[in-house]
Amino acid sequence: MYLGLNSVVTDTERAGQQGFTAVSYLDRAVHFGFPSSAIADGVSAAYYTTTSTSETQYGQTLVNEWLSGVYHAPVLLTPITKIGVGEYETAFNGSPEVWGSLTLADTSMQQLTTSGPITFPCQGTTGVPPKSYLENPTPPNTSGPWGTPVVVMGNATDTIVLTSGTMTDPSGNVINLQLLYSANDPNKLIQPYEAVAYPATPLAANTTYTVNVSGTVNGNTFTKPPYTFTTGNIVW
Repeated sequence: MYLGLNSVVTDTERAGQQGFTAVSYLDRAVHFGFPSSAIADGVSAAYYTTTSTSETQYGQTLVNEWLSGVYHAPVLLTPITKIGVGEYETAFNGSPEVWGSLTLADTSMQQLTTSGPITFPCQGTTGVPPKSYLENPTPPNTSGPWGTPVVVMGNATDTIVLTSGTMTDPSGNVINLQLLYSANDPNKLIQPYEAVAYPATPLAANTTYTVNVSGTVNGNTFTKPPYTFTTGNIVW
């Protein structure tokens, strides 16, 4: 509600503004009963549409916006299972404007049961947005829309460094991915246990790509077996 009432997309609230609850995602989680030692983070977004649609579609568009963001997707995919979502609607020039915020909070992160880090998209994922734009902060080494980010996620105590990443389209064209992890993140937002590999330009819609990603976890090398995912035709 805070976002829509104040017409602003932000992760932090300001005291005295309409709908104020608490400043940060953790502060708001504590307000609703979590201990101050909890782990909490979140994402926010908004979008404008010229036609009314279903509440389901509003929610799906917000999720697509988050999953296609280089900085937003890792937050959304953090292995925490207690999640709160808020959605609020206003009007702009007589058409719907949708505001959304998602908070993840718990006393600890889940322990991954697989060996090595996991990824999203993963093998067989379909329908992911082929491009995104206007993220704050802007992903490094982009000058316009970028393609589907691949999130590499480890356990809470892991430190992940990426050393190589590619996507290959059905014609055999190889796309060298941008590699973002905590040690080289100019915005200091990527956590040590996560990393992102992403194309600096958009992918094609309705197309299957093969992903190769390598790096280190706590100094030990890993290479994810090549896998495929397929883009959709949704651009939020």
